[in-house]
Amino acid sequence: MAIIHGTAMGGKGALSGVSVEIKNERFETIYAAISDEAGYFSLSVPDGIYPFLTAVREYGDHYLEYWAQNIPVQGELTLNVCIDTVEVYGLHAFHVKGAANALTVYFRPMSLEKFKSGAHDIAPELDKRGITVLVDGQQSVIYALNRVQEYSGEEVGLLTAYLLQVSVPEDADDWKRVDIMVNDGDGRFGCATLFR
Repeated sequence: MAIIHGTAMGGKGALSGVSVEIKNERFETIYAAISDEAGYFSLSVPDGIYPFLTAVREYGDHYLEYWAQNIPVQGELTLNVCIDTVEVYGLHAFHVKGAANALTVYFRPMSLEKFKSGAHDIAPELDKRGITVLVDGQQSVIYALNRVQEYSGEEVGLLTAYLLQVSVPEDADDWKRVDIMVNDGDGRFGCATLFR
């Protein structure tokens, strides 16, 4: 058996009562834990690679979700999760063949405030100052930030997503992990993690 453990955090520190769940490809919960008064959580799971991990408390009322994808677990993995009123959804990262040595990062952020107001496009306005990207634990330089319109089906229509080109650490020829934190400029934030 392996262990995934860490601390659930919010804007003011550790959060208790956060539901941390491992999900399968159909988004069904297969393992779950609740963070304690100090924000600590621990999950015992068989070794493997799990498609999704979410963390949430009072979803849609006070917080949105944290997402991690492709979580490799063998032995012990520390994964600290952060939730607030912005969610980073659909995080992907890839190298563009034949381009500069940079990583392209795609994500769709969602704002609880915009959702509650009934806005059609619920993405917050972001700029480079409000985005932090870590590649294998090292902070990246954001070379380019592009707004992208993503088609989300006939009922939803177009939503705003973001496409970044970021630096890759010199010693990270084969990156293993991307962490992203976005801040909407008014102190609301969201985080996500992608494992390769």
